[in-house]
Amino acid sequence: MTTKKKISFTGALFRILGFSLLGGMAVGALSAVLMLEGGVTDRTSILATAGALMGAVMIVVAGVYSIRWWQSVDEAVRHAHAWAWYWGGSAGLAISTLFFIVFTVTDGVVARALMQKLGYEGGAVEFGMILTAGPMLLGYGIAWGIWWLRHR
Repeated sequence: MTTKKKISFTGALFRILGFSLLGGMAVGALSAVLMLEGGVTDRTSILATAGALMGAVMIVVAGVYSIRWWQSVDEAVRHAHAWAWYWGGSAGLAISTLFFIVFTVTDGVVARALMQKLGYEGGAVEFGMILTAGPMLLGYGIAWGIWWLRHR
């Protein structure tokens, strides 16, 4: 019977970051070679290809180490994370939905004014990602802390 080596959360995180860094360097080197060799001269195409490749590397590496980490932790840790994502992530998504409703009803006027005030003009995609993922991650963190405080 084989036993899997336990992976700490920080250990998995550093491995993900390390392999993503190596993958990014490889994709960057490939992009530079393509530009220098003259095989592809369109800078936008190279950047899009490099971005897609880097995204794929990060997804694969993060997926592998997330699964390995999840399999190595005990039931309490699994329950804490599942509970935090359900309650905290859902609450954060509700806040994101409120932003979406306000921005839609005002035909984008409020969104543009807020982006201008925060300095995100021209960065609507990034702004939308922050307003979606930010409250979900914040809610998750708060709910995770509450779960551990209640179960000590």
